Amino acid sequence: MLERQFYCVKCRKKVVVPAEDVCVKTYKNKRIRGGSPALVARCAKCDTKVTKFIKADHKVAMIKKFGRC
Repeated sequence: MLERQFYCVKCRKKVVVPAEDVCVKTYKNKRIRGGSPALVARCAKCDTKVTKFIKADHKVAMIKKFGRC
């Protein structure tokens, strides 16, 4: 999948979100030091929050590209 492509659970389809609507969020997880990074956006069709987890190695590059939530 592309960086801006997410799977919407409500629509049951892959949706492409504009780059300005995507941001990086770090979810807290006690087992993983520093938490789990993820890309977060909203589906334009049904206004549902969509999330895609990313590798910790890609976190810095994605923050530079999309910014933090």
